[in-house]
Amino acid sequence: MYHIGCSEDCYNSDAGDSKATKNVTLVFHRAQLLYDIKNYAYIEGHVWGEENQHAQHTLVEIGEEGNVDRVNRILGVVHAAAVEMLYPYTKQEPIDDEVICDRMWTPEDYQIVMKVPATMSRTTLHLLNKLIHEFMVARVIYDWLSITHPEAARNWLEKALEAQEEVNSIKNSRTGVLRRPSHPF
Repeated sequence: MYHIGCSEDCYNSDAGDSKATKNVTLVFHRAQLLYDIKNYAYIEGHVWGEENQHAQHTLVEIGEEGNVDRVNRILGVVHAAAVEMLYPYTKQEPIDDEVICDRMWTPEDYQIVMKVPATMSRTTLHLLNKLIHEFMVARVIYDWLSITHPEAARNWLEKALEAQEEVNSIKNSRTGVLRRPSHPF
């Protein structure tokens, strides 16, 4: 297994086979996501100034006990959205008689397992990892602000949508060599 953005940064290549694929797992450490969520919330709250002290207090406590339950729930939702966003690479067959429940899921690591073309660049995979991290963080902050301070939420929704657009752009771009058939004339 290869870990993008982690210390085990190995990657083998079968660049000669245009149909070859590689299994890649993007890992998002919950502790890192929470750190960024809390950090951005602190910064956002302190930019508002003293006149919005109650809203500031509510935002800064996003990661506190009780509040973090909502963060965990939304992290699960945005992780699922990120997996779906990468659909061509993450497609899985349905499992017969599978039961899917709504129990809160708080793993140490959120993972996205992908099957990508062997011609896909490692740098593209690293960029995807960073963009999805930013997407997840921005979506959580957006959700929290949409409840606690709606007038400040739009900026975070725009950040999430911007990251999503970049992911979609990468997903829809060519990852291999373009070959044009030769014509006899």
